[in-house]
Order: sequence, then C-alpha cells, then structure tokens
Amino acid sequence: MVSSAPQLKTKPMSRQDERRRASDARMLRAAMSTIAQKGAAGATLAEIGLAAGFSRGLPAERFGTKFALLNALMDFMEGWFAERLSHAIGEKVGIDAVRARLDAHVDSACASPVATAALYSLFVESLCAIPELQPRTRALSASFHDGFRLHLEQARRAGELREGVDCAKMANILAGMLRGLIIQSLLEGDATGLATNRAQIHAFIDAGLRKRVDGAGQHAPGRRKNS
Repeated sequence: MVSSAPQLKTKPMSRQDERRRASDARMLRAAMSTIAQKGAAGATLAEIGLAAGFSRGLPAERFGTKFALLNALMDFMEGWFAERLSHAIGEKVGIDAVRARLDAHVDSACASPVATAALYSLFVESLCAIPELQPRTRALSASFHDGFRLHLEQARRAGELREGVDCAKMANILAGMLRGLIIQSLLEGDATGLATNRAQIHAFIDAGLRKRVDGAGQHAPGRRKNS
C-alpha cells in the first residue's frame, strides 16, 4: 500500500552549512576534551575556541553562552551514544536486550574515555557548580534507567524473568552498577579494565534475573517453601 502523505524534500546542505557544522563539531570535541581534563566549571568559551584551533570568540558567536554550549555538547554525546545503542540492541528484546544495553554502555566508555569523563564531570558538577544543568542530567539519567526497565518488563511478559524481580528497582541497580564501574575505570585511568568485567556482569544478569530452564527447555517450577 502506497502512502498518500506528501513526501518532504530535504534541501541539500550548502558548503557553508557543511563548514559550519564541521567547525561546531570541532568545538564540541574540544569542549569535551577540556571538560574531561579540568571540569566544566573551570572551562571557558575562549579556551575552547583556541583548543579547537579557532578564535577565542567563535564559541560565543556560535553558541552564545557556556550553558548553551554545554547543552549542545550533551546533545552531541547523546546522539553518538544513541546511534551505538540502536546498533547494539537491534531487534533484541527482554533479557537479551538488557545484556546488549549493558554492552553498549561498556563499549562506549571503552571507545571514548574522554567523552565518558566529560559526561560524568557534567553529572557531578550539575549537583553543585552548575545546578542549571540538573534538569538535563536528571533526564539523561532517567533515560538510562527507563531503558533497562523497559527491557525487564519485556522479559517479564515473555516469561524470561525470575519471580519476585522488581523491574524498576532492578533497573536502578543495573544503572548504578554501571555508573560505579565506569567511574572506577576513570579513577584508575584504565578504560580497558571495564571490559574485563563484562563476563561477570552477564553472569550476574543470567543468575539473578533469568528464569531457570529445565533440561527439556521448559521453565523450571519455583521451589516449594517446605522443600
């Protein structure tokens, strides 16, 4: 069936637009590196412009304020992670999607420790130094939790989940476990160490969440209270 809805034609990007997008991305990567090294509160628009190889005034001209640049940076990092997450999860649902989401977080932290350090700096600094970022960091944190909760609820509906698992609370545990491991890897300065915990994380999920299956491929019945 062919849709009768009109097809929107996207206007080709001009060379000027392409150059602007490229220079904005370059400034955002410079901001990421600067924040990873010294934090967001201590970074200035001028030094970000210089670090990107441009003038001191270009970041202010493009973004206006440092707060606007920080929001643009979070958009930039979210978009990068969302693409990796979508590729990792694909068509997976339930427990398999939980595992894939965990892998996406771990792989992303290993692939870009600078971006990870910048993101966690923004999380921490939103609590005190830059409180105006709190709505954004809280929303991002909630999206991590909600993603795990959605997959756990899928697992429950599919009969994969062990009885007694609270999906919302377990989502908090999984997100908190990941944050702790990622921060630990940043403190140790060894992102590759995070990847070595992958097997243990998967074992925790399988042992703690997945319903046991008997030899015939059927879900094992729950243990009787008096057995």
